[in-house]
Amino acid sequence: MGELQTGGIIEHLGAIGLLKNPKARVLIVDPSDTGFTLQDAIDETVAGNGDFVVCLPGGQTVTQAVNFNKSGTTVIGVHRGVNPMVLGEYCAILADAGYTDGPVGIISAPTTIIGMGFASRDTGATFFSGAALLIGGAAAGAFGVWLKQCRFPKWGLDNRIGLALAGGAAISDALIEECTFEGVTQDFSAGIYMQGALQNITIRRNQFRQCTAAVKLGSIADGVGPHMFYHENFIEDGLTLDSQGNTADGLVAGNWGELAAASSYDASIDTLIAQGINFSGNHYAEAT
Repeated sequence: MGELQTGGIIEHLGAIGLLKNPKARVLIVDPSDTGFTLQDAIDETVAGNGDFVVCLPGGQTVTQAVNFNKSGTTVIGVHRGVNPMVLGEYCAILADAGYTDGPVGIISAPTTIIGMGFASRDTGATFFSGAALLIGGAAAGAFGVWLKQCRFPKWGLDNRIGLALAGGAAISDALIEECTFEGVTQDFSAGIYMQGALQNITIRRNQFRQCTAAVKLGSIADGVGPHMFYHENFIEDGLTLDSQGNTADGLVAGNWGELAAASSYDASIDTLIAQGINFSGNHYAEAT
């Protein structure tokens, strides 16, 4: 749909405090217009300019990953009177039926994404394969990524993971908040999976449904931490954390889960503390 310099969308973004750079451009993506895709819009942005890509409601089907690779870009789904935590149901990136070997999005630059949905068909079982959205990449890391009010539904498809943080370089200072991870007819192996060189990863105020584990850890690189601040999340069922026996550096605090304390993790609290993961003020199932 192209570039929009003035008008109601500019005023709205300014009113809610998102648009602070008067030189920033706003590009509009209408999923019904196949002549100007989300990737086209990202390619049009200027790195470091604070540009915005505004996605109108509708599914965007992709045959390869959308590359969020322009520093300082904000991608936002349009709100039309719906609960912002379900906006991703209406502004979603969907894998084409024939695209089964990768995520629908890869973030490799400082990017903010608000109110988008991600649904993959990736059948892979190693590294980041099986995730709907990847922060990092085989040869890349990422700094300063912010995901807010995004939706990760499995919808009975082949992907095992909602969001993966895994890269060939360091991933640091990421904030994942107010997102929804839901298996929907079939459990995710993990809502969020993390491995590699990680630092200052904050996961807060998210909802996890039908996930075997809300957060699962792979091998974490030593000497990079602190790796994880994981707090104020709601876990309807499944493990709050599955360390898979990996050492890490983090704090798990103030989360709410349906399981008893002894069943909320893959190992005992003492074991996990010895692995470098600390705990404070979490809430577990109440006894009947």
